[in-house]
Amino acid sequence: MAVQQQKQSAAARHAVESIDMAIKGAQAYEREDLVARLRGAKQILGDSSITVHVVGEFKQGKSSLINALLSAPICPVDDDVATAVLTEVRYAKALTASAVFEPTSGAAGAGWNETIAPSDVAQYASEAGNPGNTRGLRRVTVGLDRPILSNGLVLVDTPGVGGIGSVSNASTISSLPRSHAVLFVSDCSQELTESEVAFLRTVRELCPTVLFVLTKTDLYPHSDRMLERDREHLRRAGIEIESLAVSSEVRSLAASTMSKDLNNESGFPTLIARLNEIVTGGERLALDAAITHVHSAVEQMEVVARARLAALADPRRSAELVAELTRAKERADALRERSSKWQTVLQDGFADISSDTEFDLRQRTRKVVHEAEKSIDEGDPAKNWEEFEAWLRQRLAGEALENYALFVTRAKEVAISVGQHFDMAESQVVRAREVAAPVALLDDLSTDASFAEKKAKGAGMAAFQKSYGGFLMFTMLTTMTGLPVPMGLGLIPGLLLGRMGWKEEQKRALEKRRSEAKAAVRRFVDEFNLHFGKDSRDAVRHVQRELRNAWSQRVAELQRSATEALAAATEAAKATESDTGARSRAETDLQSLAALKARVEDLSAHLERTRASGLAAGTPAPAVAAAPAKAAPAKAAR
Repeated sequence: MAVQQQKQSAAARHAVESIDMAIKGAQAYEREDLVARLRGAKQILGDSSITVHVVGEFKQGKSSLINALLSAPICPVDDDVATAVLTEVRYAKALTASAVFEPTSGAAGAGWNETIAPSDVAQYASEAGNPGNTRGLRRVTVGLDRPILSNGLVLVDTPGVGGIGSVSNASTISSLPRSHAVLFVSDCSQELTESEVAFLRTVRELCPTVLFVLTKTDLYPHSDRMLERDREHLRRAGIEIESLAVSSEVRSLAASTMSKDLNNESGFPTLIARLNEIVTGGERLALDAAITHVHSAVEQMEVVARARLAALADPRRSAELVAELTRAKERADALRERSSKWQTVLQDGFADISSDTEFDLRQRTRKVVHEAEKSIDEGDPAKNWEEFEAWLRQRLAGEALENYALFVTRAKEVAISVGQHFDMAESQVVRAREVAAPVALLDDLSTDASFAEKKAKGAGMAAFQKSYGGFLMFTMLTTMTGLPVPMGLGLIPGLLLGRMGWKEEQKRALEKRRSEAKAAVRRFVDEFNLHFGKDSRDAVRHVQRELRNAWSQRVAELQRSATEALAAATEAAKATESDTGARSRAETDLQSLAALKARVEDLSAHLERTRASGLAAGTPAPAVAAAPAKAAPAKAAR
């Protein structure tokens, strides 16, 4: 399905024009490395999507919330209908829908798309039409023409089947680091549970912007009191997030009756305002990154132009200038050495991350094993093993996500620490490779539950032996003593001893099943630790490698800039004092670069003003120092 691109704001268009001008300048200076980086920044601006995941427990009103936001029945909603796969709703000029399928088992690639009728969305996205995701879908995408979506907002309805800790839901929220915001949904039927609070704590680590939304306020007269209780739970857990209450039913009624009062009563105007702020904030992040990249590229080109002009303007100082540039080149070269400080910080940081995440995972799984063994001791594993195994998988999935959140947080901290060793503004925009928590591997692991199918063999025989022994003992005793006791009375002690023998055998069999169940749990957890630990270590290496490569590219840019500045100054020093043409070209280059720098600095100042005043980033930026698009540096002849 081809989804139309949203219209760019004035600030974004201003930034794109600045990038185009910088690309022309970099091409004139034959800096293909800067050209590649600037084109990447332009691509970031071109993708104006702001993704907001809507997550929560089963049947809490997530789909209804999205439908009420859009005033359209997009996501399937019913008492016995649940979302089975991700349902993504984004802007399109006409109502369209498509299904994105997973690649076949063992095949590489991103799968394939299939256009579907919008009326068939429920057949693909719901548990009723696609039970257990038997169709093998990755997501369903719906395109819709709505003002709230026109600025790039993408709403993602997530499965909630099986609870917060389910493997399917864990796989869904492993993508949250790539989300701009998360709406966590819970209804008024009960206060936040312990598992919901734990989930929110994990989400808060994975995504910086989280909103708690209390739904179904129209069904419960004391919704205000419930919201305050939920806020108190969050405060006690140390989770500082914004919370608000809404009614999707009242919102839908307001839309059908065009009632402004009902719409205000629904609580949706506040939610929509926050979503608009999130969209604005997402665009500002892209604009900030674009400004930083352009500013960095211009400064590196200015280094060469200034060096040439300085050598031409004052030939007597050329020797001193060459010495300064030589020292600058040596400093840039030193950054590339394996022993350089940023390399050491990166290596040590990720070595610590690998050790800490592995220890954290071991601690968490040991706690799960302890809880599992305690649960086994309190019951018969042969009677409730399926329910117990589902609980075990959910607990491990939840702990895996907590461990993953620790990894994401620590990786960000290391990236910031490495950036502090660079005298470069672009340290703020280097991003590590995004990885997903490999909780889906739980689906591939199985437990040995053969003990649950075994019957307590020998219990009947043990009971018979005890009964017969008791009867025989009673008969012999009466015979030896000569007491006239009827033989039939011997059945009583026989039955009592038989019952005792049967109970003892049942207890022995139960203890054996418990022991085998504990061993099965330990083997399952060990297998999980083995596979998850490997995937976690692989993720650490991948992120470390990508951070190293990103910083190495910046170092290479600095090296090249220093080398070219030194070469330009050396060559200019050989020119004659009457070479006015070269001086003029160098001055023109510097003026063009200064105009371009002023252009992006002006945009940056505009964004700062809009942040302070609360205006949208898309309001037109002043055109001060806005050089025409054709004014790119024409590199001075060497």
